[in-house]
Amino acid sequence: MKIKKITGVPMVVALLVMGLGNTLSAETNISGIIEYVYERNPQEITPKMYNWEVKLNEADSRNGTYEIVQITKSIKADPKAGAATVPIVLVESKMIVPNQDGIIDFKLYVGDKEPKQNMGRRGNIGQPFIFSGRGTGKAESTWIVLPGTKTDRVVPSAKGTQLSDGRLSLVQFIITNDGGEKFQVDVILRRK
Repeated sequence: MKIKKITGVPMVVALLVMGLGNTLSAETNISGIIEYVYERNPQEITPKMYNWEVKLNEADSRNGTYEIVQITKSIKADPKAGAATVPIVLVESKMIVPNQDGIIDFKLYVGDKEPKQNMGRRGNIGQPFIFSGRGTGKAESTWIVLPGTKTDRVVPSAKGTQLSDGRLSLVQFIITNDGGEKFQVDVILRRK
């Protein structure tokens, strides 16, 4: 009886390894960030700091329309007090379309080293946001307007970050305005 248990364990391990091998080979079928580079071309006059390629698998590419939005909320001691503002659409769904292979595949270039001052109104900074669909002829540029002058933290999503429940986080900024109030700004791809 003990011999069967001992020989059964390696068999289970072997089956698990084979199953993991199949999962890893299917990794090319994931939806999310397939490439991320910080400062893709530092020789540019204003090199973009955060550069992603996002690709969705066939199922996600066909499963609805997507847009890229900016969601800003105040960070306060009382979490219920920090209500989110209305999302600002940075890239409309008509721009995020499947290519000739039926796959949504695009590149994003975000952020200069020196943000633009007084964007929108005095005391706000802005970061450029450039969208480029691969194989679609669709491209667009706009600005992420941040609600303050001081950038406390920037957290870009790395290569391998996956689409989950129709949402993909791209970058998060923590900003402080002139009055000392902190804000969290999330830029996400989301299914409409």
